[in-house]
Amino acid sequence: PTVLLLDNFERHVSEAGQRVVAEEASATVVSLPPNSTAACQPLDVAVMGPLKSKMRTNWSGITGTAKEKRIRAIRVKIDAWSEILEETVIRSFKKAIPQYPEISV
Repeated sequence: PTVLLLDNFERHVSEAGQRVVAEEASATVVSLPPNSTAACQPLDVAVMGPLKSKMRTNWSGITGTAKEKRIRAIRVKIDAWSEILEETVIRSFKKAIPQYPEISV
């Protein structure tokens, strides 16, 4: 069986949402406990905000046909991602995943 882990956003865990996932993806939705998103989605902690901000800035004023906009959207995302430092991603995981001291036996 396939399980789709989602945050507990109402539309994700509603009966209608679960039905769509079951019918379209043959999967079962399991929602994360409240307030656990940061630990389960480390990139949300420090990466997605700056990434989206860079994408918005780079997208400003884009015009053209639908095809041109799709191609430009891909380029904007690639460019924005390339501006995210590796250390930012590492820091995101370190912040989201609790560090436990070694246990001496």
